[in-house]
Amino acid sequence: MIYELDASYQAVIHIHSLELWQKLMHKVPTSSADVPYGTPEMAYEIVRLYKETDLAQQRLLVMAGHKEGIISFGNNLAEAAQVILGVLKNFS
Repeated sequence: MIYELDASYQAVIHIHSLELWQKLMHKVPTSSADVPYGTPEMAYEIVRLYKETDLAQQRLLVMAGHKEGIISFGNNLAEAAQVILGVLKNFS
């Protein structure tokens, strides 16, 4: 769904980190806890977050219904990775 929201996004990274997931929950765009990962509902939830939050600027979201699940995205892999690395640096 992220690729469809903006054609300039060419990279999506999905990681698992319980500590980071807990720290970011509701501090960055966060999906509803009742929306499971890998479903059409998650795709619709990403669209909702894109429209209603600053997801386009943060390029980072927490999946509340997918324990430890975090997604970052960018124009390329380096940019998408930098989003995660920047957050890790802020919490170090």
